[in-house]
Amino acid sequence: MKKFFFALIVLLPLAGFCQGGLLGKLKQKVRDRAEQRADEGMDKALDKAEEGVKKEGTASKQKEEKSEGRTAAGEPKPATTTASFESYSHYDFIPGENIVYTEDFSQDVIGEFPLKWATSSRGETVTIKGRENKWLRMFQNGLFLSPYIKSLPENFTAEFDLVLNYTDQDLSYVFPELDLYLLNSVAGDEKGRNFFNSQSGLSAMKIAIGPAAEANSSIYLRSEKAGTETFSNSPKPLTRLGENYGQPVHFAIWVQKERFRLWMNGEKIYDVPQAVPENAAFNRIGLGVASSNYNEENVGYYITNIKFAQGSPDMRSKLIAEGKLVTTGILFDVNSDKIKPESFGVLQEIAKVLKENAAVNVKIVGHTDNDGDDAKNLDLSRRRAASVKQALATQFGIDASRMQTDGKGEAQPVSDNNTKEGKAKNRRVEFIKQ
Repeated sequence: MKKFFFALIVLLPLAGFCQGGLLGKLKQKVRDRAEQRADEGMDKALDKAEEGVKKEGTASKQKEEKSEGRTAAGEPKPATTTASFESYSHYDFIPGENIVYTEDFSQDVIGEFPLKWATSSRGETVTIKGRENKWLRMFQNGLFLSPYIKSLPENFTAEFDLVLNYTDQDLSYVFPELDLYLLNSVAGDEKGRNFFNSQSGLSAMKIAIGPAAEANSSIYLRSEKAGTETFSNSPKPLTRLGENYGQPVHFAIWVQKERFRLWMNGEKIYDVPQAVPENAAFNRIGLGVASSNYNEENVGYYITNIKFAQGSPDMRSKLIAEGKLVTTGILFDVNSDKIKPESFGVLQEIAKVLKENAAVNVKIVGHTDNDGDDAKNLDLSRRRAASVKQALATQFGIDASRMQTDGKGEAQPVSDNNTKEGKAKNRRVEFIKQ
């Protein structure tokens, strides 16, 4: 009986910093796949992974269906979020307040390599059965490079979702390492040729994940500046990775000058004071998949929902002193009012401000981008605001009488809805002091 393993990657890998230099010579076999499906191995793996959670999924769906309607007070009835927050109960990640780059590959054609990215080998845009959004599939022996990102400051955050899939009866081979990189690409290297061929002049922060069966996965860090190593550590166990095979895993990174922090599904993996090269000025991300003895059909690495943001919001000052706090860090499922668990850190920080200022009441206002129907967006924004109120009341103990809710749909954009970054800024929640 086949076993299926899904692992996750860490943002920006470029299989590199390996033997013989930062990047090894890569080659790869590829096959075209039909539109609107991932490879057969992934479909089978997902079918298997979804066995045993079918009842849970059905129950969750029924709960969401029952949540439609209005409360006695006339506010939209919010979705239930209790269960999804449990694994994030110690999550203290706060995303930056100014989004500078976001990518979900929505504009790319299924079966084609993403238009704005570069590779030394081969990858393709796919959908994954039972999962939202499009994904970039990265094959073995492949390096993948993002377009230029606005030069990141000393303080920035990065987030992304990753899936790693193995399908084979014989799992005795070593799984291919998955590397993710924060990069300072040299000037004039728009197409990444210098990066793929030579690493001279680069500053880079590498996060290397060694996926393995059960609880045997590991992770380590390494940094270089202009070809000179500035930091490295020994591999440490990444035991919870195995628990999450079969579903996307959310990674979050927070860089503050030389300090580096990394979370996986709410668990803090690293908090290292001097891991980042001094004055690195990262401007690109990279991903890399090493080789293995597994065939291409048996290994799948996938990434989506990449987001970079700069600056740490001072929530107390924004709400108490300025009277208005705006955040894009409260995330929801697509076209849903169900709050994603990675929103825990932001909600916790807002709850802390409200507890410290017990006389302050707030109005919670939801906003959407302009995708879809105006009326549906208006209703969705109101339901999302109601879900935030419920989460603050039930999960963090804030008196519900202190919070009113409203929604404006797409009517009050703060950025250009013609760009992905603009849309991401418009999908926001506002807290207005009353």
